[in-house]
Amino acid sequence: MISEFRKMKYLYLFHAFFDTNSSGSIDKNDFEVAIENIAKLRGWKPEDEKYKETEKSLKDIWEGLEKAADANKDGQVSIEEWLTMWEEFAKNPSEPFEWQAMYCKFIFELEDASSDGVIDSEEFSTVHECFGLQKEDSEAAFKFMTRGKKTITWEEFQELWKQYFTSENPMDPGNFIFGAATY
Repeated sequence: MISEFRKMKYLYLFHAFFDTNSSGSIDKNDFEVAIENIAKLRGWKPEDEKYKETEKSLKDIWEGLEKAADANKDGQVSIEEWLTMWEEFAKNPSEPFEWQAMYCKFIFELEDASSDGVIDSEEFSTVHECFGLQKEDSEAAFKFMTRGKKTITWEEFQELWKQYFTSENPMDPGNFIFGAATY
């Protein structure tokens, strides 16, 4: 059974990062909106290579999410299906669905705008602003999440990612990986 704390985190992620058109479910259209938002953030045009890479990545992530979570095969992931899928992940976080691992890598690479293998506070907060979060809140979340370090590596990011989806402690640093802890 999902604790209230983890449920709030999963719902935050659902509404803030996935249900981009606020329809109450996640579908392919949400990923198309995400592509446009990311392209706007980075200044990419549809003919740019990075745009095409992002489009392919998000299409693959959507197809994996749909396969993993859309239990009734209606082309949408409802809140109930979303919660069920994350509860399954929390039981064995060392074996994520393929789309979850792809999404983790995608977010890291998106935040690592300089492609130097680490994320800094500016890179982190810029991406979260694209999703409607306040820059100050994201900067504070980054500082707390990194325990004051200037950057976060891919290896550290992966551990924080797992912690977000499995932690029951509101003060665990992984709970801030998606910006401000608003749950």
